[in-house]
Amino acid sequence: MARIPVESATATEIVVEGKKLIGFGGCNYLGLAHHQDVLDAVRKGIEKYGLSTTASRETTGDTMSHELLEAELADFFQVQQCLVTPEGYSANMALGQALAHDYRVAITDEKCHRSVSHAVAAAGMRVIAYPHLDARAAGALASQYIGEGVVILTDGVFAADGSIAPAKSLFEVLPKERALLVIDDCHGFCVLGRSGRGTADHHGLSASGVPLESRVLITTSLAKGLGCYGGVLAGPSTIIQRAQDIASVYRGTTPAPPAIIEGARQALKVLNRDPILMQRLRVNADRLRRGFQKLGISLYPTPAPIFTFVTGDTASMDRIHRKLIDAGYLAPLIAYPGGPTDRYFRVTVNAVHTSEQIDGLIAAFADAIDSEPKAKSEGAAEPKPLKFPEGQSGGRELIGPWDLSLTPMMNPRLPALPG
Repeated sequence: MARIPVESATATEIVVEGKKLIGFGGCNYLGLAHHQDVLDAVRKGIEKYGLSTTASRETTGDTMSHELLEAELADFFQVQQCLVTPEGYSANMALGQALAHDYRVAITDEKCHRSVSHAVAAAGMRVIAYPHLDARAAGALASQYIGEGVVILTDGVFAADGSIAPAKSLFEVLPKERALLVIDDCHGFCVLGRSGRGTADHHGLSASGVPLESRVLITTSLAKGLGCYGGVLAGPSTIIQRAQDIASVYRGTTPAPPAIIEGARQALKVLNRDPILMQRLRVNADRLRRGFQKLGISLYPTPAPIFTFVTGDTASMDRIHRKLIDAGYLAPLIAYPGGPTDRYFRVTVNAVHTSEQIDGLIAAFADAIDSEPKAKSEGAAEPKPLKFPEGQSGGRELIGPWDLSLTPMMNPRLPALPG
């Protein structure tokens, strides 16, 4: 599917080729990218700092805004320390560089975001994938490499289908020594847990008595739930400080613009003071879920505001997608790793969508599906774990993350891949 250049946007509407559409895509889960208080904070930040620091934070590009946001995020996530990076991808890259000296084996969910597998592979770690959401398989693999230092890595909420990692079970199968759990929580932050603290909190890992301080790390993005820009590493000070000291992807880059960081600080304040946003998000997700189910569309069972499904073959979905646009709705039809098929609808709802907008989307889907020649929706089968060849202990070793080419220059341990 071709990209759709957006001419202008609000939290619920976009303009494409001069046509206004009600948008049900992207990851602006709480609508904070367009919240007036956040926009005002960014404007003031521009007046205070200009557009860019024009230098790395480790030279002359650090600001009090970055320092304060790190402290505020550490308090929010209830961890020892946070580090803010230029964006979410670089947060994982920085963490990989920080871990590789003491941890040699990375056990990753097979459907992890590519930034996760890329980060540990590029850092020189041995990367082994386990079947999607299978904590038992992850633990069995981790137990084979205790002496080398093991990290289990997973997305918190998987972007393609909204499935949620069994974080507590993954924590419980961690080896007792030289082992860490890393959760990439880009789609769980501001969506799950108390006040949006994410997947670990959703599963009760923030309860007293669980030694999160030394064994669990969280990476996330400021660009989704908070609606701003930047990445975050959150966890024990020893590892976060090491990332700050040695991670070239952090040390050698200009940080996220301080005005945007001021926006993120304000967005975090809004999240903390206004729990109604998360309540509205859950109400809207429930309303949209019920609407799709009434149409006979099969959905992955998740509380996340992400709805992934197919309605027929590719040609039929192309026609439905076009009819939705003609009716004034954008419901993205995408080709992205991790979904049920090569192409599928990935619809998201946010806290600012109205009931009328949600009901209108469902009605537009109903009309578009009914107008198809077969007049029948063939819902997506519930995703199934990938079956691996026998003799691999439920995992497969990765040279690089799927079709993402890693060169020997990036990682001397890797052979050259065919072009």
